[in-house]
Amino acid sequence: MEGYIYIGEHYDVLERKVGISDKKIGQSIDPVSRENSLNRTKSPVGYRILEVFFVDNMDKVENLLHAILNSRNTEGEWFRDDEDTLVSEFVEFMSIYDATRCDIEELKPTTLETDDRLKSIGEKYGTPLNLIRPYKGLDYEVILTSSFFLKLVITGEEFDTPNKLYNNGIVKHNKGVRGNSGTNHLSQFRLNGKSLID
Repeated sequence: MEGYIYIGEHYDVLERKVGISDKKIGQSIDPVSRENSLNRTKSPVGYRILEVFFVDNMDKVENLLHAILNSRNTEGEWFRDDEDTLVSEFVEFMSIYDATRCDIEELKPTTLETDDRLKSIGEKYGTPLNLIRPYKGLDYEVILTSSFFLKLVITGEEFDTPNKLYNNGIVKHNKGVRGNSGTNHLSQFRLNGKSLID
């Protein structure tokens, strides 16, 4: 059956070290729902999919990967990654298999609705509006465009909520992997040195 093969990890929502490097390699016809189901509990430890590929035969590909990685298996679909090489090995295998690499964020349903908070800020101050979003001592320049989407200038990508900007823009740019715990408030942005308050 066609579907997706993914690799993911546990992470601390407060960005502390989790303490284990194990990664989960699994299959799903809906990896977005799978990621959500692994995050249903209110816990400081979340789960995120790092890479996902579309394949012609989920069972076959998952079985191949599990057989190849059997010596690193810790429990079920979890594999040791002490050397921090498992993700790159996974990507290399999937590329050789000729699987189609996907972006988990692009698989998530999109909304065409404008965030009303962003719309009200745009109407109040005009657009385009230059904002600053601090993160770990750095200031990221963000533009509120005329479509009332936040646009992270350094990547040229557009995000329709402050949360998506944080997780899929700033954190991903900073760490190389997307975040999963950003706040969704406008108070995190600065305009002329002052906070924008929801």
